[in-house]
Amino acid sequence: MANWRQQTSVECQADFDDLLDVGIDIAAERLSQNWGLDPIAVLNDRDGGRRVVSAVQSDSDEYSSSASPLKDRLVDGVRAEADGLRSVAIVSNVVVDGATKPRLEILLEHREYALQILVPYDMPDPQTFDLGPMKAAKGTPLVWA
Repeated sequence: MANWRQQTSVECQADFDDLLDVGIDIAAERLSQNWGLDPIAVLNDRDGGRRVVSAVQSDSDEYSSSASPLKDRLVDGVRAEADGLRSVAIVSNVVVDGATKPRLEILLEHREYALQILVPYDMPDPQTFDLGPMKAAKGTPLVWA
């Protein structure tokens, strides 16, 4: 049992490291191209495959009254696929209380662990994406709640 838990922990750490890098790269690319970032998810399948998915904007569904309709729709779509997934990163742009600039929020989730990473950034022009110091906290499971 201890060996299985250690193996899961190693797999989780490797997935989180990789998902964090991929999530930041995709966010930087989309922010520099679009000057905005709709929420996206990076999914690691159980069989080792990887996909990037996003939600489609709609004004007439159960999410339209939500404070974050695209993110809620995205999370529900990912949750529907949870049985075939190993780990997930949900990447979005957020404004934290007391902050004047947005931050990247990267919610990393593995079947047994969840982390929230906040990354301040500055984009003085489309070619420059400067990251500030990351802050990590225990996350609330969204996919495997």
